[in-house]
Amino acid sequence: MDADTRGARLLNARLIKERIQAVGCAIVGVGMIVLGIFSLNDDEVMCGSQAMEAGEVCEETKNGEVTAERGLEEQADDNTLTGWLITGGGVAMIVGSSFWAVGAFTRKKRVTADEAAAGLTPATVHKARKENGTPPQQQAYAHAAPQYPPQPGHSQPSQPHQPQNSHQPYPPPAPYQPHR
Repeated sequence: MDADTRGARLLNARLIKERIQAVGCAIVGVGMIVLGIFSLNDDEVMCGSQAMEAGEVCEETKNGEVTAERGLEEQADDNTLTGWLITGGGVAMIVGSSFWAVGAFTRKKRVTADEAAAGLTPATVHKARKENGTPPQQQAYAHAAPQYPPQPGHSQPSQPHQPQNSHQPYPPPAPYQPHR
């Protein structure tokens, strides 16, 4: 495998990784929404992992010192606020990762080994495809065929063969079909 093929594979692997990350963030966002809804629908007031009853006080500690004390009503309000924050965070993750995923799936196009050999990046490939309607690797065929030294025992033609329709490049450009 040559360096251009490895480079194209590495670049394409990064694009695939970005797409997987965007979809993964959306899945985490859905999980946060579900967790937040369960938290909001829970009628039991929790202090950490312990259920609270009337008359009990929930003590919040940090480094062995009590930093906050809440009664049953205050703790119920705190649990409700936590449920809403988790749900809102999940919605924000879904919205953000949706934009990320749309960008990852539409703007960045995969790069072939030929395009990588030509020194093209996803941005330049996309720009060339958008402007010309054809992928850059198809444009590379428009250059003249390489001239090889004569083979021993074969005569060199005095004039190179010219096709009858010399105005059309060979191979003819194929219609470009964008990936979706």
